[in-house]
Amino acid sequence: MSTAGSVRSDGATGYGPPSSAGAPATPNEPPPARQRTRIFRWRGLLPLALGLGLMYAAWALFGERVVRDTLREAGTKALGTQLDIAQVVIDELHTTVELRGIALADPFDVHRNLLEAKLLRVELEPDPLLEKKLVLRRLSIGEVRTGTQRATPARPVTGGGFAPSMLREMDRWAKQFDVPLLSLTPVDTIRAIVLDPTQLASVRAALALVTRADSVRGTLEQSYRSLRLQETLDSAQALLTRLQGANLRALGVTGGRTALADTRRAVARVDSARRRVEALATAARTAADTLQLALRSVDDARRADYAFARGLLKLPSFDAPNMGAALFGKVTIDRFQQALYWTTLARQYAPPGLLPKESDGPKRLRRAGSTVHFAKAMAYPRFLLRRGDVSVTVSDGPARGTYALAATDVTTEPALVGRPTMFALRRSAKGEGRVDSLRVTGMLDHVSAHPRDVITASVSGVRLPSLPLPVLPYKAEPGRGTTEMRLALEGDRVAAHWSLASGTLTWREDSSRVRALNAMESLVARLLTGIGVLEIDAELNGPVRSPKLSVRSNLDRVIADRLRAVAGEQVLAAEARVRTQVDRLVEEKTAPIKTRIADLRAETDRRLADARAKLDTQKQKLDAQVKTLTGGLVGLPKLPGN
Repeated sequence: MSTAGSVRSDGATGYGPPSSAGAPATPNEPPPARQRTRIFRWRGLLPLALGLGLMYAAWALFGERVVRDTLREAGTKALGTQLDIAQVVIDELHTTVELRGIALADPFDVHRNLLEAKLLRVELEPDPLLEKKLVLRRLSIGEVRTGTQRATPARPVTGGGFAPSMLREMDRWAKQFDVPLLSLTPVDTIRAIVLDPTQLASVRAALALVTRADSVRGTLEQSYRSLRLQETLDSAQALLTRLQGANLRALGVTGGRTALADTRRAVARVDSARRRVEALATAARTAADTLQLALRSVDDARRADYAFARGLLKLPSFDAPNMGAALFGKVTIDRFQQALYWTTLARQYAPPGLLPKESDGPKRLRRAGSTVHFAKAMAYPRFLLRRGDVSVTVSDGPARGTYALAATDVTTEPALVGRPTMFALRRSAKGEGRVDSLRVTGMLDHVSAHPRDVITASVSGVRLPSLPLPVLPYKAEPGRGTTEMRLALEGDRVAAHWSLASGTLTWREDSSRVRALNAMESLVARLLTGIGVLEIDAELNGPVRSPKLSVRSNLDRVIADRLRAVAGEQVLAAEARVRTQVDRLVEEKTAPIKTRIADLRAETDRRLADARAKLDTQKQKLDAQVKTLTGGLVGLPKLPGN
């Protein structure tokens, strides 16, 4: 029997899978095609090629512009002054970069360019670029100009970078120097001044000494109370009262021993109190002597008050050393300030040793942060110029000519290089006789943790810049002359020297400050304009934060002697009036402190003398009591000092 859809048991089902084991292949069925491994995925390669093409087009159109803007921004921030770059040309195949139309503004004068260069060409080594590091193979600069005027003032550098903060620090550094004023007020206009006592250093010292004397008095009073003399005296007196009229027969052997022991203990307490009195007397004498010595320092401060009050009078200065600082102090500080700025900037970007250096991190919307660069031994520095030999042509300005610049081991991580940076700039050809010779040499030794920088510059036969006088509407035009600068910065100490010499000095009126001169100013003006030789010698020594400045010139003695001869007795009389006024104010404040110190010494001596007398009296009474108890066989030793 069969049902619909069923088959015979010996027949093949039409729904089962074909047999795979031992089944012969159908002669007409082709074999399955073999799958080949694809090397290129053409569907992805075309978009990749299109993306690379777009990136190349974007780089060709905007790459050099982006690099130019980045270099301009980074250079401005690093140097602390505006850096302009007209064009950047990049040769990727030869790893060469050309900067054209470079202008670097003077950080101390926004209307002037420190230098301009028409072309700067850099050839880089390709391998360090893979590590985002720069190693220069060759550097060349062409058509350089210095000291040119800017068409528009340079923009101030903003932000919290090192260079702007260093520029502000240099401004504060320059303001710390107390440059004396050369006042040429006519003698007949000098009037007495009214001084504020709180402005005088000696008065402030006297007021502080009053507080100190009160403190010493309080300390001595507390020490005197801590002696507890009255308790010692009362205890001894009570013992004497109790033993009054007693003798060894009345007290007996046991009572006599007890009375004698009590008496000896009382004597020991009196001796101890006497020693404390002597120690207090020594301390009191030392304190009084210290106050007396401090009082002498108040008198020493009076000399500074004389100078302060004299400055308020604006009298002509007759001191030759002050004359040089008054005439050329501002100019000298400017020279030292600029040299110190660039040297300190070099220390920042080439830190000593293997110290990590921090820089601004990439700009992000959130948590931009900072990037810390750690110098690793046996690695490429982030920037390295192994050796550079550059021929620089200055086509304009007083330094026109051709110069040869050589530099070795210029790097941002000197500890990795292991050698100091050396550089030298020399004039290799004369250009129209504008400069006879120029030589600049330097060493930046930042290999160890104790940096040492030495820079020396010498120029002769160059047209020196004009020097404005601070008190007269005149400018000194040195003409052609010689100038030298040496700066040694070792650790946190500076030693610098600057000199200028010219035998063709002329004087010119400053049109921006022309005014009528009084008799004293006219005298000095006639004296100066008759001098045709200028020699300036300045030194800066001491800690970088607060060095000492010294300025001398050949004009110092000439002007000082002439002013002293003309002003003479009248100025000295005005100074005497000022000294009298200072003395009066100081005496008003120091007289009470002198009296207070004398009273303190006298009162202390009186109280201690009274204590000695009372203790000596009690000691004598106790000695007499012992003799009474022992029948005169035993005595007490005398106290020290009797």
